[in-house]
Amino acid sequence: MTSYDYIPNDDFHIPYKTIEEANSHMIEKTPEKHDALIATLPLQPVFERPFGIGPLHRLYKGVWIPEEIIRGTLELQQCFKSRPTDIFLASFPKSGTTWLKAMIFFTLTRTNYSLDQHPLSTHNPHQCVPYMEEEFATGRSKIIEVISSPRVMNTHLPYALLPDSIKESGCRIVYVWRDPKDVLVSRWYFAQKILGGADKMVTFDRFYEFFYQGQNSFGPIWNHVLGYWEERKRRPEEILFLKYEHILQEPVKSAKQLAHFMGCPFSETEENQGVVEQIVELCSIKKLKDFDVNKDSDLSTSKFNVHISNAYYFRKGETGDWKSHMTREMAERLDTLIEEKFKGSGLQI
Repeated sequence: MTSYDYIPNDDFHIPYKTIEEANSHMIEKTPEKHDALIATLPLQPVFERPFGIGPLHRLYKGVWIPEEIIRGTLELQQCFKSRPTDIFLASFPKSGTTWLKAMIFFTLTRTNYSLDQHPLSTHNPHQCVPYMEEEFATGRSKIIEVISSPRVMNTHLPYALLPDSIKESGCRIVYVWRDPKDVLVSRWYFAQKILGGADKMVTFDRFYEFFYQGQNSFGPIWNHVLGYWEERKRRPEEILFLKYEHILQEPVKSAKQLAHFMGCPFSETEENQGVVEQIVELCSIKKLKDFDVNKDSDLSTSKFNVHISNAYYFRKGETGDWKSHMTREMAERLDTLIEEKFKGSGLQI
C-alpha cells in the first residue's frame, strides 16, 4: 500500500460541490458511445421492475444496474485513472453510505475547519464526496481529475465491475455493509419517497420479493458483499471492511480505525481533547438531520431527471427496524438465503 503524509492545507478536500461549481466549464455532453452496447443488454420487463414505473434496469455482467448508471460504469471502466492516494467508499445502496461519507470527509478535514463552521453544516454529505458512476454518466469526468489528492470518492459498483486502475493502483477502499433486512427496509422507504404519490407506491411484500431474487439496483446484495470481502482477504492493507452495526455499537473505536486506515490517525493530543468524540457526534444521523441543508425538501443532490431531496437520505439510522415490517417467516427466509450464500466465507449476518 502506498503511504502518504497527512499534511492538511487550504485546498485539501473542500466540498466536491465547490469544486464542481468552480469548474462547471469542464462538464461535457453525456457520453453516448456506449449506447449501442447498452441496447443489447437484457432489460428488466416493465411488469417485473421493482418500482413498476421506476428507472429502467439492465443486466450487466450479472448485476442489475439503472440504465443511466451503466453509461457511467462503462465510461468509468474505460477512462478513470486512479491514484495511489485515492480513497474510495464502496457500499451497496442504503448500507450507511451517507453516514460514512460524513465520517470520512470530516476526519480528513478536521484541522481545516472549526467544529461550528465545518462544511457538513451547510452541505449534504453527498455534496462533499462525489458519486463516481453519476459523475461519469453526466459528463463530469474531467472535474474529478482536478480534485486535490488524496481524493475521496464513492461507488456502489460491485468489486468485479471496478475499473482495473482502482484494483491495481494500491489505493484504499473502505467498504461498509449492513444487515440485508435493514437494507431492504431502508431501500423501500427511499423508493417510496422518490416515487411519491399513493398511486405510485409499491407494496413492501412486492419489494421484498424483488430484493430476495436479487432484482434490484446493484443486486444481488450477497454477491456485492462477498466480492469485497474476498478481496479484502487478499489485500487487507488496502481494503477496510466495516459493518454498519459494529460502527453503531462502537463509533469512537470505528472512527479511530477509519482514520488510521486512511493515513491520518488521531494524535494523542487529539484523543485527549475529545476530538474523536466530537467528530462522531457531528457526523451522527441525528446531528446531520438537524442541519437546515438536510431539511430543505427543495435541495437535491441528483444530477439525473429525478428529484432526490437531501432530506431523503436521513430516516432512522437504527438497527432492527426490519422487525416492524417483516413477519418472522419473511425474516427467516431471507436470513437462510444469505447464510447459504455466505457459507464458507467466514461472514455472518
